[in-house]
Amino acid sequence: MPDVGAEDEKHAGRGADAARARLALLQDRAAAAYAAITAADAVLRVLAEHRVAAEGVLRHAATGHHAASRAVTAHQRAKPGPLAQLGTWFGAGREWRKRQAELAAAVAGAELPLAGARRTLSQVKDEFTVQLNARAEAVAELRRLTAECAAVIEELPGDRGRQDWYQAVPDDS
Repeated sequence: MPDVGAEDEKHAGRGADAARARLALLQDRAAAAYAAITAADAVLRVLAEHRVAAEGVLRHAATGHHAASRAVTAHQRAKPGPLAQLGTWFGAGREWRKRQAELAAAVAGAELPLAGARRTLSQVKDEFTVQLNARAEAVAELRRLTAECAAVIEELPGDRGRQDWYQAVPDDS
């Protein structure tokens, strides 16, 4: 007659081996998720620096554009009237139009760096959002895997699995 206790013990041993194998796989995946979080943090730090730099460039470009726009507005208010034009044989009008064209060109020239700075800042913000979402997904994955590891540890007989798990988890103190 077969020994029922030995069969149960053998079956429990196979179940424990499967649980340990699953735990090892989960721990590897958790380590990969943690590495993804660490990598995302590094990229986010670099992108934060790029964002600060892009915002500085945008402020500088906006200041230049604003100054050029103010110059155009001030020049438009100083347009010579009919008496001034007659008194200079319309030379004042020609000079005013020439200067107006120069100022309009300056505004148009200031719009290019402003548009480029806005585009660059937008790209940096978009990449920051992508990386932040990737980090959040990795955090969620790590939490899920941690819960799965805890469940597998509870399946292991005795304290052996708990000891393995807690040795793998760094102490925060």
